[in-house]
Amino acid sequence: MWVYEKGRFLEAGFSLPRERTLTLFVNGVPYATLSYTPKEEEALALGRLYLDGVIRGLKDVLGLEATPEGVEVRTRTPLPEGPLVEAPGCGGGTYRPRPLRPLPPLSMDPQLPVLLVQTLQARAEEYARTRGVHSAALFDPQGNFLLLAEDISRHNALDRLAGKALLQGLESPFLVAASGRASMEMVLKSVALGAVLLASRTGATDRAVGLARSYGLALACYVRPTGYRLYAGKERFKSGTPPPKPSGAP
Repeated sequence: MWVYEKGRFLEAGFSLPRERTLTLFVNGVPYATLSYTPKEEEALALGRLYLDGVIRGLKDVLGLEATPEGVEVRTRTPLPEGPLVEAPGCGGGTYRPRPLRPLPPLSMDPQLPVLLVQTLQARAEEYARTRGVHSAALFDPQGNFLLLAEDISRHNALDRLAGKALLQGLESPFLVAASGRASMEMVLKSVALGAVLLASRTGATDRAVGLARSYGLALACYVRPTGYRLYAGKERFKSGTPPPKPSGAP
């Protein structure tokens, strides 16, 4: 490989993010095929099914097995019926609109989005190595770091985060920081996860903003050390002095 600069090509070596294809089977039936970063397949499968509303938790899972063909999940309940909706973006695939729970009331310090994104950037080792993956991090309501997930797909990163939370027995409410654009699907996944805040390094779509306002999700975008754009959830932020740096922050 080469780098082009100052009018000439220079030989260089780069670390590339891995990309593979994963098929998710539910009770023997193909459910979704994803482009993904190969790792933590079980967590990715569980998180996808949980955020899609196929399972309500680990109590609905009878079996989980990674095979050469993909990941097979056996559930107590059949797949929900209804039309599949196309999810935009790499690895988004299709999904069924999921039942969403009301988000609980929670008041936050306005500095939290900045602290969450700083922690996400400090911990995203795969991104630092390849510059080619998305990352998402889970925090408790006080902003303490809980989990990190990275994937070539921002949707997969959030699904994997949900699956890891299920496997570790973590319960909402949560706060989420993400590297990618806050699309409609990212907002829906955040609400399904039980997050009351989604903080993103980049922007948001109009449908994402509308959904965030409808569900009471605080949506902070273009988060930088100096501030951010707040598209929804102003009522969740209290005025006052910045909080102490939560554990896990850089």
